[in-house]
Amino acid sequence: MLASAAAALAVATSNGTQAVGTQAFYVLFADQVQSPHWPHKVCQNNGEGPQGDECVDATKYKNGVIVASPQNMTADLVAKVKGDVSGSKVLAYFDFGDAPLAPSPECPFCAGHIMGDRPGRNCSTTYRCGPSPFLEALQLALPPRLAVHDVTDGRPGACVQSYPGLAKYVWTAEAARRLAPFWAGWIRSHGFDGLYLDGYVEPDLVDYRQCALKAQGCQSFIKSGRAYDIDGDGVAESAAEIAGSYFAWGPAFVATLRAALPPSALILANAAGALSDSSLSGVTIEMEACVTTRGGARKCADALDAQRAATEAGGGTPVSVLWLTHAESMPAAKQCQAVAALQQQYPWVQAGTDFFDGSHIVC
Repeated sequence: MLASAAAALAVATSNGTQAVGTQAFYVLFADQVQSPHWPHKVCQNNGEGPQGDECVDATKYKNGVIVASPQNMTADLVAKVKGDVSGSKVLAYFDFGDAPLAPSPECPFCAGHIMGDRPGRNCSTTYRCGPSPFLEALQLALPPRLAVHDVTDGRPGACVQSYPGLAKYVWTAEAARRLAPFWAGWIRSHGFDGLYLDGYVEPDLVDYRQCALKAQGCQSFIKSGRAYDIDGDGVAESAAEIAGSYFAWGPAFVATLRAALPPSALILANAAGALSDSSLSGVTIEMEACVTTRGGARKCADALDAQRAATEAGGGTPVSVLWLTHAESMPAAKQCQAVAALQQQYPWVQAGTDFFDGSHIVC
């Protein structure tokens, strides 16, 4: 089956007529569900701002995964999404390494958008910011002392910002033990079908000694000559200790969460490659990396097929997503064609619309 998946991904340069199968959506906000145009017209920032004319019909994602921001997303709104988009599974969004903490002297930059700030996506342009029941609960579960602090000049130090507007955290025993029951409870009480982990990436992208650019999937925040505390005890950890904590307790969090959720719950990881974590339902990967880089088709086929095997070994039902983005690197029609061909062999793989990215493709 692996060879057929690689061949299907490579078909992007040929002519094909297959129809795209099940599709996934990223990321839905409460404002969009509350719009009078829902569900047939979901627009960026509810139709306001420079991208306000970018819209899509939510009903095309029937039977698919819909990733939703938990900010202001009530149980009634989750139920509405599932009722209006037939067969859909709604997953709550959570970043695996950056947290929207409350602003404080330790974290003066923590006043931005729940998913971080960048041009065109911040509190002045995109959806509602500020306090919410979700943020208040999350900030109790993940107190500021568990964020990464630069303690070079002593305690308590300052929180580290690795993505604009968000505080960096690294998985530790306490973070895992706090966040697993928090998320299990929030998912159950709000009717979510599971959790989407953004940035739970393949191991070769997590190098706390060398990598520098988050845009390339790196997790490093370490600067030369600086000292960092990741567990709130005021004692700096080495790069090796930080990596060891991440690889020990990140997967432990996922496994603990899996055990606390119903068997039907979905846990997806935006992995940028292979994880083969039996606690996951699947991985999500950006499509252009599979078909525009040397060896990309084989690498993505390995990631999809190995994760399927790991999920099934753990007793789960596999679901993975290829996000279709960046038409400037690969034409939209070819991306849709390639994923449609892949779905003929890999029916558990969904064609994803990364609507929040700014370079989304809708098949």
